[in-house]
Amino acid sequence: MKPTLHLVGIFHTIHNKDYSHCAFTGKALRFARMLKMYDYRVIEYANEGSESEADERVSVLSKDELTALTGRQDDKAFHGNLATIGSAHHKAFEEKLITEMSKRVKPKDIICHPFGHAHSILKSVFPNNVHVETGIGYPTLMPGTIRIFESYAWRHWHAGKENNNQGKHYEFVIPNYFEINDWKPSYEPGKYYAFLGRIDGCKGLDTIYEIAKHLPEDSPKIILHGQGNPKKWLHPKIEYRGPLKGDLRSDFMRNAICSLMPTNFIEPFGGSGVEGLLCGTPLITTDYGAFSETVQHGTNGFRCHTLSDWLKALKDAEKLNRKHIADAARAKYSLETCGALYDKAFETIYGLYGAGWYTMGEIYGESSHQCADSR
Repeated sequence: MKPTLHLVGIFHTIHNKDYSHCAFTGKALRFARMLKMYDYRVIEYANEGSESEADERVSVLSKDELTALTGRQDDKAFHGNLATIGSAHHKAFEEKLITEMSKRVKPKDIICHPFGHAHSILKSVFPNNVHVETGIGYPTLMPGTIRIFESYAWRHWHAGKENNNQGKHYEFVIPNYFEINDWKPSYEPGKYYAFLGRIDGCKGLDTIYEIAKHLPEDSPKIILHGQGNPKKWLHPKIEYRGPLKGDLRSDFMRNAICSLMPTNFIEPFGGSGVEGLLCGTPLITTDYGAFSETVQHGTNGFRCHTLSDWLKALKDAEKLNRKHIADAARAKYSLETCGALYDKAFETIYGLYGAGWYTMGEIYGESSHQCADSR
């Protein structure tokens, strides 16, 4: 028997493709479909308009309520600015969330937090249930949770931040998961260099500007898509085309020569780069954080240190095997592959309601017992 999973929604967005530029919303949207493949019952608490495949979708705030509390947002504005704990929309969401969860949460259910400490109050409201942070890609953790990180790099970053050199048995690393049919591969040479992400200095726009300044006159342009103000980084070789949603993201990434992610902080995962890999598009990045796990240098992309590295990588990206890139990414980041990892993690976590670390699963298959008996 598998536990019921209660998924706490992203309070400032809606779980649908209109918010596909938000990595946390995308993961929450795909979560139920992935876990239902492994026979879990998922109850989701999210704002009206969710398109998830949860067994039960509980609407927390209506679209009108959310808009009234947040105001109408410019598509080019970074929606993450609304992720403010203690704001009016956060308080309204949390009040209704607690009411609805109190009607449904039962002993031995597991409460899943895709947005971390945003609703840490649930720990005190449901103290006898296990709480899991599913897919940690943020810098502030909840105390007393089971943690699933997006990459080993990010897991170790948090250990260093906490000044903790002791490992934990109940921490897991599972990469972001994707509906691979949303990403159409292309094995033809691309037409431009792509950047898909927040238009901000922390995402490496200064590096992109320097690359543009050193591109030959006859080289392709760098096309930027994302939320933010590009004014500081405009250049004849850089073109900004605004945010992208839904299937348009796939079209953009699949037709690129390569995608650029010169992130200058320790990247927890870098989902848009992996979205490009699913299309067969090489990924060029800095050489730290999750990129050390997602980019196999010289195989599906390149990790760079200097301007010369970046310029050489742009040329060498065209030599990489796009079909190999797409096939490898689609095998590694599919809902089926990552769902199996989550299934194993939740099986282990569910054991905390019993013997914990001493819980004994099926160690030997039936055939092994038969072989032992025959001897």
